[in-house]
Amino acid sequence: MKNIVIIGNGAAANSAAETIRKHDFEVPIVMIARENLPEYSACALPDCLSGWVDRSKLFIKELPEYAQMGIQTRFGLEIKQIDTSERKLISDQETIYYDKLIIATGSRAIIPPVPGHDLSGNFVLKTVGDIDAILAYHVRKVVVVGSGNIGIEVAEALQIRGCQVTIVELMEDILPRIFDHEPAGRISRILIDRGIQVLTGEKVLGISGDQRVEAVTTDCRSIICDTVIWAAGVKQNVEAASAAGVKLGKLGGIQVNSFMQTNIDGIYACGDCIESMDMLTGYPTLSLLWPNAKRQGQIAALNCLGQKAEYEGAVSMVVEDIYGITAVSMGLNSRVLAREEIRVLEGQNRELYWRVLVMDDRIMGMQTIGISSGLGAVMALMKKRTTLSEFHRVTADPHLARRIAWYLPAQRFLE
Repeated sequence: MKNIVIIGNGAAANSAAETIRKHDFEVPIVMIARENLPEYSACALPDCLSGWVDRSKLFIKELPEYAQMGIQTRFGLEIKQIDTSERKLISDQETIYYDKLIIATGSRAIIPPVPGHDLSGNFVLKTVGDIDAILAYHVRKVVVVGSGNIGIEVAEALQIRGCQVTIVELMEDILPRIFDHEPAGRISRILIDRGIQVLTGEKVLGISGDQRVEAVTTDCRSIICDTVIWAAGVKQNVEAASAAGVKLGKLGGIQVNSFMQTNIDGIYACGDCIESMDMLTGYPTLSLLWPNAKRQGQIAALNCLGQKAEYEGAVSMVVEDIYGITAVSMGLNSRVLAREEIRVLEGQNRELYWRVLVMDDRIMGMQTIGISSGLGAVMALMKKRTTLSEFHRVTADPHLARRIAWYLPAQRFLE
């Protein structure tokens, strides 16, 4: 009987395995992963760091559940070579043969090679092991380098633990790939009000110390600290795939078509390691978000089984809870659309703020602070490529508005 091998044990890999089992309980599945742990929620790692979530609650599966699903596991195993001609995977422990292969190797956090990056006290936050290492280090004064969603969540988590926290961001605003200047400024003020120092427009030049971190030097100042958490980006885990002839895209991820197929017959890929298509622009994108990974895993699995399932494209939706205040970014922001002519619909009400970006009469992005209702309707309008003109025509007609009532929660943002 033909078998399917999955490299990875994250959201995309497990979504693929679960989809295969939903449709075929007989086909053999082998799952290979570098970490010797069952599936866990990477999204919850900052909550564990803060102390809100117990370490044991991070795990989505227990090891016996894989066997119950008929999945053979090879955890704690790193694939060194993919032999596509003989359809086999080679590690330093064993060789595993496959008929169909799903690559879901994810990404890894990077530490730039600045002076002092190898001193004790430099960390990233990507795995359960990272959590264990940070908590064992007894952090007191920390510099978080980078202010994407992970950087902001780590800063909040460590501040809640009683640490003195400084964020250093190279760009002029925090969360630069997610929020525009105005909402980013509002989020920055929330952090500052809680005692976090926020430094933007500064570049980290190096880290000083004897054997341990003692200070971070930027192009503006020196910051005394005992710990550095790097949240400055990730790199796709594509080395073995690339060496085997799997084609990479311009952004560094594995290139796949809408069926999650690579350029090599029988090999599919999904999750953080791939370049997919942005639903709104049609351009290649690296979409490192849990919902997109889950969907890509489903598509890869269905096509492995011979079904024709097509991926509709990635769309970004980031939800941040910042000291109890909800901040949401959907779709694209002004930096991505910098070369386009866009119209901004903006509003605020007490502590609430919203910003909608419109291009060619289509909603391309939305950012909100303090709002949690009505956003699903806006997201649906974006995905359906509904024009603003059509939206206004429907909502102005009482008969049509009653028939398409799901439009109405978006009305206050789009008028």
